Amino acid sequence: MSDYVWETFDSLFKTVHRQGRQLEELEARIVDLEQRLAERQMQTAKPTAVPPLNEMPAERAA
Repeated sequence: MSDYVWETFDSLFKTVHRQGRQLEELEARIVDLEQRLAERQMQTAKPTAVPPLNEMPAERAA
């Protein structure tokens, strides 16, 4: 009976450890994907440079 308890405990410990490691890997992947998404949004959201209008176009033509 004691061997069965220890085998069960050992199996449970290994499972929890493996799942903890998988969770850490998934969290790291999420952070990486969030950073890539933010970079992509920054690239697509760059405003086009429009010079400010200090004079009217008709003044420039005159």
